[in-house]
Amino acid sequence: MGLFFLSGFLGGITVICLFPEMMVDSTGFLDISFINRLRSLEVNCGGLFLYSLRKRLGTAAFLILFSAAGMTAAGIAGVMLWAGGSAGTVLTVLSLRYGLKGMLLFVFSLLPQHLLFIPACLMLIDCCLKRRETKKLLFPLAVVITGCMLESYVNPMIAKVVLKLF
Repeated sequence: MGLFFLSGFLGGITVICLFPEMMVDSTGFLDISFINRLRSLEVNCGGLFLYSLRKRLGTAAFLILFSAAGMTAAGIAGVMLWAGGSAGTVLTVLSLRYGLKGMLLFVFSLLPQHLLFIPACLMLIDCCLKRRETKKLLFPLAVVITGCMLESYVNPMIAKVVLKLF
């Protein structure tokens, strides 16, 4: 599982380093105008919560469906490769554009919600691997929902503070 995440992470870094013009040089991906728009953005926390819930529960549903189809390993590999690739890509772009400030933005964009999302994902993967009964999925899903609340109501306050660095 960790190997798939690391492979995706390194793949994301590699793509950006080999083809920087795709995502860094000729695009507005995470550029200073994007950061300025983020800084002045007034967050609709309720809307963000619903968006986050759809995304996070969609990933959980993906894992559960693959598990039900007897393809748990493929589902886990897909989620871990995607998560690692996304993290590697974003971290690399932020690092190239802003150096240490970009790395700080990356780390603080994950807090505090990923302190819940990571254990919830591990619990969910464990449930899928062991094909536990459906009610055993309720706790990891409740943790995901709590993480979505943190992502929607707490993380925007953290982001406002971190974005003052730019």
